[in-house]
Amino acid sequence: MHVNIFLTKKMALCYNFRDGVIGLVTQKKIAELAGVSRATVDRVLNNRGEVNEETKQKILEIANLMDYRPNRAGKTLVIRQKHLKFGCIMIDADNPFYAELHQGLKRKAEEYKEYGIEVLIKFAEFQAQKQLEKIDELLEKKINALVIQPANNPLLAKKLREITDNGIPVVTTNTDIPDFICSAYNGYVFSTCGQTAANLMEMIMRGKCHIGIITGFFDAKSHSDRIDGFRDYIRNFPQMEIISVRENRDDEFESYRITTEMLSEHLDIDAIFIVAGGVQGAGRAIKTFLKTRPICVISFDDVPTTKDLIRDGTIQATICQQPVRQGELSLEVLFDYFLDRRPPAKREIYTDIQIKLKTNIDA
Repeated sequence: MHVNIFLTKKMALCYNFRDGVIGLVTQKKIAELAGVSRATVDRVLNNRGEVNEETKQKILEIANLMDYRPNRAGKTLVIRQKHLKFGCIMIDADNPFYAELHQGLKRKAEEYKEYGIEVLIKFAEFQAQKQLEKIDELLEKKINALVIQPANNPLLAKKLREITDNGIPVVTTNTDIPDFICSAYNGYVFSTCGQTAANLMEMIMRGKCHIGIITGFFDAKSHSDRIDGFRDYIRNFPQMEIISVRENRDDEFESYRITTEMLSEHLDIDAIFIVAGGVQGAGRAIKTFLKTRPICVISFDDVPTTKDLIRDGTIQATICQQPVRQGELSLEVLFDYFLDRRPPAKREIYTDIQIKLKTNIDA
């Protein structure tokens, strides 16, 4: 039986869809609506014991629809007594975007000190081996949960599966990883953003251009998915052709070098998609070639360098995320998990994106 229909028939006595909950929503009421025992509801909502998957999903949907919340005052007291440790592994790269993501983490970490929660932040290069080393360091400190921007690597996915199997929730932020089902992911739909970038380029170039792509990391799912989305879109435009794809590893000097090399080797390239970081280096190289030929440039994020390049006309459009909010959400999800002792209602938590042009870059 579909839960929504089930609710409309049986919730009339305890729930009013216009005015909200009448009286306290309790586990007993959820049990009555689900047709199960209160003990079963308790096991599901507190994530303990085995429950049939169909029954579990039914209980969780009812609880979410009724906006069930345990006694939060009592729960926060319990959290203070636990002295929780949240471990975070962030990318150590010369990229203002990651600095903003870190800012969001630090803001929430400061807020959660009040609850006795210690947030341990480690930085690593975007390499699986480096991240595995940092994970081991955090596990030695007996962390209760992990936030990570994971590299796309099977060994790392295996390690994260082991961690969750041991009861430690893992939140991936800004980029996800295949072959691993995390407790929650927060960010955005990468492939859709890639399609948006291609759509912008198609409109500007009227469906005809030779394209160079500069990505951050080949082994970052967020970056590869953007390229996949870009490719998917231009399949409908046979006169939009990708000529070259290069990796700068979010390094400004490398970005300058490979952009210069690509534009020198391929004189027909008249459009560039900058997938991630390294915008300053790429922009510096592009400016040199703009003296001899026009080049349409679409990028990501609205860090200060990108804003300057949009103002001077080097970049035509940029697709902006919310890195500070993504950092905050990573810890909010974990706080709520330990507060309510149940996973988030949605595994994917998406932040909004915004398209910035010269006309609204300072808005």
